[in-house]
Amino acid sequence: MSGDGVLTVAGMARELGFSRRTVYRWIERGKGPRTFKSPGGSIRINRSDFIEWVRTNQLDGRNRG
Repeated sequence: MSGDGVLTVAGMARELGFSRRTVYRWIERGKGPRTFKSPGGSIRINRSDFIEWVRTNQLDGRNRG
């Protein structure tokens, strides 16, 4: 995982192997990584924030059961 770039909710879900709805729930409940809104109003995640959040929460895309 490179620290450069920006992820969409769908991209984050795909990388972790969870549904978009799960990612949205994490964000809504304040359990997800730091987010921001794009000029068009879509939720975005800086890849560096995503990587830090994954490490902090010990997620690696293989935790899905």
